[in-house]
Amino acid sequence: MDWVSQYRSPPKRGDKPSGKSAPPPPGFSEQFYKQWKEGKVKPQGRIANKSSGLEKLKYERAWDVAKSPSKNIPMNLIMMYMSPNSLQLIPIVMVLMLFVNSIKEIFQVKEKFRDLELNDNQGKTLLQFLYVACCCGNMAIGVWKLNKLGLIPNRSSDWLSWESLEV
Repeated sequence: MDWVSQYRSPPKRGDKPSGKSAPPPPGFSEQFYKQWKEGKVKPQGRIANKSSGLEKLKYERAWDVAKSPSKNIPMNLIMMYMSPNSLQLIPIVMVLMLFVNSIKEIFQVKEKFRDLELNDNQGKTLLQFLYVACCCGNMAIGVWKLNKLGLIPNRSSDWLSWESLEV
């Protein structure tokens, strides 16, 4: 039978193809397939590791959220270094905004981590602590700038009005 006659009269649905069927692919085991179909063997590989991969992805996302304030530290440090050290409106507003934004982020810790569905509450607490520590790093830059502006009383000349006169 040539290919033209096979094309013109395709086999019916119930008919089995004549001849030998294709051999199974390399690595295929008929015995394993039967055991798997009966439920005696559990699948391995991608299907079994899917839940652990999802959990790993959740932790990576949680670490990204926890480290997000630390990405602002270099930029804030350069901005505070470049701003003038005299008492003017712009540097004072910049320092105020640095403090206000850091405090807002600290108060929003629960909201930031609420959407992350982690099974380990202790790990979630550690990540929240890291988030707060990074926000405090940003506030430390603000304290450094306040010191450069001379607004933090840390020299003896700042306390002269409270010292008694020795006669």
